[in-house]
Amino acid sequence: MIRKLLEGGNVFKDSDGNPLTQRINQADVPATIDFVGQILGMEIPPHRWLGSTGRKPTSGDLDIAVDTAEYTKNEIAASLNAWVQRNGGDPRDFVVIKGEVHFKTPIKGDPRNGFVQTDFMFLPNIDWGTFYYGGSEGSAYKGVNRNVLMSSIAKSQGLKVGLNGMFSRTTNQLLDGGLDPDHVAEVLLGPGHDRNSLKNVETIYRALAKDPNRDTKLADFREYLQREGLQEPDVVKENNDVNFLARLRDRIVNQGYTPLIETSVTEAAPAGVGGRAKGIEHLEDLVFRFGLAGVDQALDIIDHVAENPSSTTVKWDGKPALVFGRKPTNGEFVLTDVSGFEARGYDGLATSPAMMAQIQQQRSGERSELIDVYRRLWPLLEAAVPVNFRGYVKGDLLYTATPQLIAGNYVFQPNTVEYRIPAKSSLGQRIGASDVGIAMHTMYADQGDPSQPLRGVSFQSVPGLLLMEPLTAKTVEPDRELIKRIKTIARSADGRAIATLFNPAELRNQQITDFAKLCVDYINYRIGTGSYDNLLQDFGTWLQSKVSPRKFANIGEYLRSPASNTGALAAAFSLFLLLHELKTNVQTQLDKQVPGNEGWVMATPFGYAKAVNRFDFTARNRMRNNP
Repeated sequence: MIRKLLEGGNVFKDSDGNPLTQRINQADVPATIDFVGQILGMEIPPHRWLGSTGRKPTSGDLDIAVDTAEYTKNEIAASLNAWVQRNGGDPRDFVVIKGEVHFKTPIKGDPRNGFVQTDFMFLPNIDWGTFYYGGSEGSAYKGVNRNVLMSSIAKSQGLKVGLNGMFSRTTNQLLDGGLDPDHVAEVLLGPGHDRNSLKNVETIYRALAKDPNRDTKLADFREYLQREGLQEPDVVKENNDVNFLARLRDRIVNQGYTPLIETSVTEAAPAGVGGRAKGIEHLEDLVFRFGLAGVDQALDIIDHVAENPSSTTVKWDGKPALVFGRKPTNGEFVLTDVSGFEARGYDGLATSPAMMAQIQQQRSGERSELIDVYRRLWPLLEAAVPVNFRGYVKGDLLYTATPQLIAGNYVFQPNTVEYRIPAKSSLGQRIGASDVGIAMHTMYADQGDPSQPLRGVSFQSVPGLLLMEPLTAKTVEPDRELIKRIKTIARSADGRAIATLFNPAELRNQQITDFAKLCVDYINYRIGTGSYDNLLQDFGTWLQSKVSPRKFANIGEYLRSPASNTGALAAAFSLFLLLHELKTNVQTQLDKQVPGNEGWVMATPFGYAKAVNRFDFTARNRMRNNP
């Protein structure tokens, strides 16, 4: 498989394959890096610490920038080997050279504290390289988002900005001062700006607040945000006339005339947690949705799940989605659906079965059966919600009659997924004692408010009604070997090239703006076939049947020049497969804790992702639909 071709470097492990390194606490980072510096005879100041090193409560490894004008890879490796030999270690175990240099480092210089892996990143210009690898500190956005934004601004001026500096888009020559972040900031943003204005996405937006060419400079970046499902930063007050007109013009010209006030992606996403998870990505798709930053996001999600397993809940595929509770103003009971709860222009908060029937009858299609369901649920839910409760709960209807008991499992299929819950499990016993089952997952203080986790709610016991609170995980131990393999590819030359492979500015320039989407479509096609070998080799054949000859030629040229784009696509496919393998490893552990369900939703500060074995799920669907 492609991933076998790109797994470079060794992983520090024992003879049984167990990792010999661990995460390092933020407080231990300075002393550990000082120890590395003593071995090498060099100072390693904090501005040469890359990625999350020293910036998060824990780090999976230490990333250190090295100026190639000062030290070569061989010199660093020789110094480390000399230290290892003086201390009786094994060079093959402690130092690895495979494109990069890795060092199994005693935490704070003492093996009794355990070991952390140190990776040395060799940069031809240390000032520009450390600046370019930054961009996330103090920001809600990844560093790669900042770099895409700089690229968008540069393109509007006939320039290119990348890891090697700022170039002319016409001559492809490095500009004078093109490796000086202060000079680059002045060119991109205007006089009076320096590298601090390019620190992250938010500072750039502040710098552009009064720029008359603001919309032109942000055009490609806004397209990128829309494609990736991200919101623009809310750092510039948008209620003045100039900015309002600019936003209105952008809506009309580029996006169509739609409301200016919308629910944010981050606010909308939790609404699916524990439920149908609409809009939540498969973990492995993040590499295509967000490029290299998506790989970092996926690993951050997995790390958070390992440290906070209760943030992961069973994913239910029920129907319909219900909203019920009591009005904050007077405590009147409400039962409605999601459309009614989010209704504009009419009152969708039904306060009686008759009102709910009237709401349903105003919609298209046959609704009599659904109206009967709401009529049956009404007295049960009204009795269950305490009279002093205020607010609303959102959940999914799973069944309206006790599920069949088949081969020791309660079997029910409320929507597209068939569930098989062991009857002897604690959940199975609760299901067997009920006639109606509802999986609850979020709550709202009032209509229009953001969703909140369901906590601190106690419902009245009603015979035959099962109100199922979110089912969470207890323990998760992700496969650290897989994580290291993913990081090895991500840090390789091909892996780093992914950061520019899906750059919307370049894709637009090549007239292939939907390239990333085509990659996802191709992956979904391959999942449907049940075969995942030769992903890169077979991509061209599939692509030729899906796009016009001109676009096919454009994509082919884009992948050939520069040649690194082909390697980047191969790395992206490899990372997709490895992330799916990592996700499946986690899901297997989760399923043992609550067997019989479809999958899980991982809700973390770093984003939301589904843990569903889509390979196996697709195969089972194919068998069901084609017996």
